[in-house]
Amino acid sequence: MRRLVLLAVLAAATAVALPSPAHAGAGGLAANGSFEQARYPEHTTVSAWDCEPGTGQAGPARTGARSLTGTPTETSLARCAQTVPVQPGASYTLTAWVRGGYAFLGHDHGVAWTPPSGAWTQLSTTFTATADTVRIYLHGWYAQDAYQADDVVLSGPDSTVRVPAAPAMPLPDETTSHSVRLSWIESPGAAAYRIYRDGVLLRSVTTASEVVDGLTPGTGYSFHVTAVNRAGESQPTAPVAVNTMAAQSQVPPATRSLVASAQAYQAWLAWEAVQTATDGYRIYRDGQLVGWSYGPAFTATGLRHGTLYTFQVTALNSAGESVRSAPVQVMTWQVPGA
Repeated sequence: MRRLVLLAVLAAATAVALPSPAHAGAGGLAANGSFEQARYPEHTTVSAWDCEPGTGQAGPARTGARSLTGTPTETSLARCAQTVPVQPGASYTLTAWVRGGYAFLGHDHGVAWTPPSGAWTQLSTTFTATADTVRIYLHGWYAQDAYQADDVVLSGPDSTVRVPAAPAMPLPDETTSHSVRLSWIESPGAAAYRIYRDGVLLRSVTTASEVVDGLTPGTGYSFHVTAVNRAGESQPTAPVAVNTMAAQSQVPPATRSLVASAQAYQAWLAWEAVQTATDGYRIYRDGQLVGWSYGPAFTATGLRHGTLYTFQVTALNSAGESVRSAPVQVMTWQVPGA
């Protein structure tokens, strides 16, 4: 019976690959369409999407580090959906890249599909919005092979009739004596986000992550975020408390045991952690500052193949920067014929 239903669904749907028109922002209107944003280390909860059991965002990626993987069962399509604010009467294009088992990409007005394939295939479907929101979704088919999906983009004009929903509570990360990185899940329909510190507007940003600096060592702060579009500003997120690292009276000692491992165009560095390096580490390549790391590891990218490089690392805290570590040299791989 389900196979007959599947055949009927497939007969009524068409899979096409079309170029996407201009849309409101690089990621379109769908939140977390690249499945890169995650709130839990195991990535089993798909951020910004309402998903059935059997889905997660740790699958093989087409771009970036993560994609959606859905494993249908006898009773579940492994469906993920989200509601996006749109403009009634406006035209939209929904695209996604899929592979694996049967994969469906749909919305309130139609669906596109593709049969099982080991290669990434782009699905595309267009519609005219008839309400101020639209429900978009991805799913597989009952008891069929797992599907993967990545790079979902809903292209079209921003909503002008609905204020976006509040983002999820921001999560603090990489806290130093003077800064903190805040990250949150995108809010569908948002054009920008406002960051508030202790109830006072700090700045507006267009991404769902921002480093807030200029903080005082050993001090507690409260942050919240709102989403903004032309219709107005959302309700605030729940506040998150952040305590900066305490002030240090002495600069940290030099890092030790620096090691490096190279590939053709990048090198991976690691070193022994310094307990008083509360502000992270600076990485130097051939004497020039090239990066910063919160922890005792760093990947140097953009290197030339078949080239010898020298790296050093320093430790940081509120009192200053340590002397540079003993240098380590590494030769990137030679690419034949390059």
